[in-house]
Amino acid sequence: STDQDEAARSTVASIYNMAGKEAVVFILDTSPSMNSPYPSKDSESTRLSQSKRAVINAIADQSWRSKTHECGCIVLKTGLTHHHMAVMDGIDDENALGYYFRKVARGKKVHVDLDDDVHFPNLIEFDLNRITPQTLRAISHVCSTSDESNADAMQGDLCDGLIVAADSLYQRTNGKKFKRKIVLFTDAEHKVSVDGSQLQTVLDGLNKMECEVLIVGIGFDEEKDFSSTAKSSDDAGIKQEDEDDFEQPDTITSNDAPTAEETDCDIKEEGVVDTEDMEDFKMESDVRARVKRENQMLLMSIAKETGGCVLATNGADIEDTLQRKMPSKAGRKNAQRYETDFHIAPHLTVSVRLAKMTEQCNLPSLKKAAIQFDPDSGDALRDGAGELMTHDVRAQTRHFEAEQLEAGIEKEVHLDMRVEAYRYGCDLIPVGKMDLAGIDAAFAGGTNRSIELIGYLDRKDVVDSGLLMGPAYCVVGGKESNKSRSAVAALAQAMDEMGKVGFCRLVKTKKGGAPVIGALFPIASDSGRYLQFLQLPFADDVQHFQNRDLDPFTGTDEQMQTCEDLIDSFMLPDGDF
Repeated sequence: STDQDEAARSTVASIYNMAGKEAVVFILDTSPSMNSPYPSKDSESTRLSQSKRAVINAIADQSWRSKTHECGCIVLKTGLTHHHMAVMDGIDDENALGYYFRKVARGKKVHVDLDDDVHFPNLIEFDLNRITPQTLRAISHVCSTSDESNADAMQGDLCDGLIVAADSLYQRTNGKKFKRKIVLFTDAEHKVSVDGSQLQTVLDGLNKMECEVLIVGIGFDEEKDFSSTAKSSDDAGIKQEDEDDFEQPDTITSNDAPTAEETDCDIKEEGVVDTEDMEDFKMESDVRARVKRENQMLLMSIAKETGGCVLATNGADIEDTLQRKMPSKAGRKNAQRYETDFHIAPHLTVSVRLAKMTEQCNLPSLKKAAIQFDPDSGDALRDGAGELMTHDVRAQTRHFEAEQLEAGIEKEVHLDMRVEAYRYGCDLIPVGKMDLAGIDAAFAGGTNRSIELIGYLDRKDVVDSGLLMGPAYCVVGGKESNKSRSAVAALAQAMDEMGKVGFCRLVKTKKGGAPVIGALFPIASDSGRYLQFLQLPFADDVQHFQNRDLDPFTGTDEQMQTCEDLIDSFMLPDGDF
């Protein structure tokens, strides 16, 4: 029946929308080695600061893509233990976690939790949920809470974080249509001890949830992408012949550690360096190099098992490296290109494509409502649910004659006496309804979108501060015309070499829209040369402000102290901001 068909279509649409939802858990290593300097434009940049910036921008990008996306973050090697399997009393929200990290950053000594009875100690989790500004603000305060003296005694290594992240994904998204992903940021220079059978169980669960693990390895020598390899092996339904390339996680050990078949005790996993081996190394850097090498082997195997990848950031920007697998789409949309006539000179016209490069974004306006009050008591009225009773507010615009208003007389202009007008610079040119209908009829059915080059200006004569009148447009050659592309590229090159910009008029809408006066700037990029249109202001649009010189005044010491006390009284305490 019709109702059943409609219900079926609604169900299919609901499932389709849910399948587009993403759940991403970021794991951030804060071991002491992450405080090492990292090459960047910022002289004070560290491995941790760059990783933290990449996490914040990736989470913000997820919120831009869809409000239904969910993100979480797990911080390794922390003095505090707080996650969904070990909730700490007194931690109510992300603000409390951010306050903890701010205290550590200010140098305040904090208690380091070394309780072995707690499940997965020394981990802090920002819950997997819808993205909020409070979460981003709290993650921005994350810092290293350990040093070389207690780093080895603290737990919460990268494998513990992986287990907690996998359990968080399962608890939150089990039975729901989500695209799941775990992203780990680490330099892999801290020791790791893992129960192999437990890790294998977790990886099996991640495979069932179709969750891939992305490793952003800071200072790694090698990177690999196993997504296509894992997919092809699943489609073929056969086991790989080379077992060495696909070792099971419960048999991934260091060169000196026994395998599961050789001993019944827990496996000593990658990163655990024996005492005898420690004696062989004379320098601490050699020990870290070996730990890092063995941890890379473990992470490489985890990425293979889940069909993920390992991204090496050996000196490269960490955020740019992550965007190779998670490209940013925040605020971006595909611009529609229009075919337009470009009049370069008299009797010289080529077909080009016009596309918008920038666009003004406005915040959504709030809906205004008026609160109803009791006329007798003056109290606000509330309904049965205790909510304030409101009614909609409508705006009404009235027009008055300017000359009469100046004389103090309010004479309203009725609707039948009003006319429409076109803006020309700062002036309004009135056009009657009959004239407007004639203009529309004259251009009906035709396309008058065009660019006409009027002349050329020196680049130094165009004031950059005035190029804020509207969106920027890109002018490129026609889609199927080599001559058009050559003409635009040659014109852009000639203007660039001579230091000129084009002075032109643009009609960007059909049916004879209002023309826009602007400038064509030559642009050279890796893909070729093109022209960029920017609207120019009229003389009255540019306002020059002059600040009045303030008279010098120096008060008495008592007055100066009073002003300083007043300013200090407005300052917020450190814990409130």
